[in-house]
Order: sequence, then C-alpha cells, then structure tokens
Amino acid sequence: MAHLLPSAIFSPSVARQQLAATKDWNYIDSWLSSKFHGRTPPAFERNNDTLKALLALATWNEGADEERELIARVESKALQDLQAREDANPNAELLGSIEESLTREGQTSLEALSTLSVALNQPVPDTEKLGRSIIDTHIASFDLDQAADRVVTLETYLKEELDRINSLIGTLRGDEYQPLSDLTRQTTDYQRKIKGLAAKLPELKERVASLVAVAGTPIRIEDVKAEEDKFKELLVTVKDLEAQVKSYHGLPQDIDLARLELESLRVELRDLTRQRDSMFEGLVERETPRKTRS
Repeated sequence: MAHLLPSAIFSPSVARQQLAATKDWNYIDSWLSSKFHGRTPPAFERNNDTLKALLALATWNEGADEERELIARVESKALQDLQAREDANPNAELLGSIEESLTREGQTSLEALSTLSVALNQPVPDTEKLGRSIIDTHIASFDLDQAADRVVTLETYLKEELDRINSLIGTLRGDEYQPLSDLTRQTTDYQRKIKGLAAKLPELKERVASLVAVAGTPIRIEDVKAEEDKFKELLVTVKDLEAQVKSYHGLPQDIDLARLELESLRVELRDLTRQRDSMFEGLVERETPRKTRS
C-alpha cells in the first residue's frame, strides 16, 4: 500500500478509486508502449481528464483493430471460398464464353450494372433497390450542395466583416485617434483647479456670512436654508467632479471616449464656475445695503 495516498489508508472508497486509477494508468502505459514500439511516448500531464481521454482512445483503437482484423479474416475467407467455388464450378468456362459472346451494348450494360451495384453496396443487384439508392444519393448530393453554398455565403460575409474590422482598426491606430501629448499635464491642471475651487467654498461661505453681519439686514430662515442647500449641492457636484477626474488614470483605450469624458468635465467645470460666481454676486448684491440719495 505504499503507492496509496495517506488519505486513502483511512478511506476504503478513496483507496478503491486510487487502485482503479493505478490499474488504468498501467493499462495506458502498456498500450502506449505497444503503439510506440518500445520508444518513449511524449511527455504529458497525468490527471483524471487525460486518463479518461486516453482510456476512450485506447478502447476505440482496440475496437477499430478488432474490426479491421475481422474484416481482413472475412475478406480472406471470402476470397478462399470464391477461389474454391471457381475451382469447383464447371460452368466457369461457360460463363466466360457467354461474357465474350455479349454484344458491345450488352457488355456496357453488364459493366454499368456491376459498377453501380458495387458503388451502391448491393451485391445482388435489384432494379427497384438500385433506383431507390440512386434517388437517395441524388438527394444527399443536393443537400450537400446547398450546405456548401450556405458555407460559401457565410465565408464571404465573414471575410467582409473581417475586412471592415481591419479597416476600423487601421483607422483607430491613425494619428487623429492618438492621445494628446499633454494629456497628463491637462489632467493634473484640472485636478489642481478643482481642489482650489473646493478649498475656496468655505471661504466664500464665511464671506457671505460676514457680509450679512455687516449689513445688519434681517435674514429670513428660509433664505439661509435655501442658500445652504445650494452650497451643499455645489459641494456634492465638486466631489463628483473630483471622483471623475481621479478616474482619468484609467482612461479607456478608445480615444473618442476619452475626449468625450474630458469635454464633459470641461463643460461641468465651466457651469460650476458660472453657478458659483452667479450665486456669490447675487447674494452680495442682495445683502449689501443700498445707499439712499440725499
């Protein structure tokens, strides 16, 4: 039991499986040695899948060998019987003379009938069976022709698709789709600007609060809440924009998609800047006391 794994010693089922696998591998090694005539077979990985495949191949091969040997014995026996029958047949010369006495048309018909019988695997020719076999052969030939036409059509379509794909690949590899040389610098600039904008938001909020305190104008709670909500939305927008900018490090290989993302960020940054300036100017203008004309 030295060839068994430790787990098999405590598990009878595992031990039986390993013993069966060992027998199968011994059988495969012997079979491969016989097929390679004493030479060493090529190295291969020994696992369950390989063993199953080799067992199936060996079984099929042995079946084919047995079938071939059986056919050879049958052919040999048939040849012997035919030879014995010819030796014992007193009418052989008569048949030969009859065949020689046939007309040219008769010989042609006899040869055609024998050839057709052999081609259609009918040792005893029968007109009805021969006709049915010919029809079946024509139907099979027609089906094969249709299948071949469909394959040719599919092959043509696949070649056209492959040409279009190769053309698209060539276009995408052109200079117009190459990334900008200063793409990294632009990304860094955008990140720095967004960080600066985010850092200025608390300062702007304090300035608004100081302006309100200086003006001394009573402020309604609803106005403060509305402005605070706007600032919160602006902070959320800035955070989202920062997250999008951080993803520039993993920009897609498709240059068009990368450019679209950059352009989208530019538009968002401009809208955000205009929104911030508009909010600040409106708040300052509203809360700053107007001087009365004397």
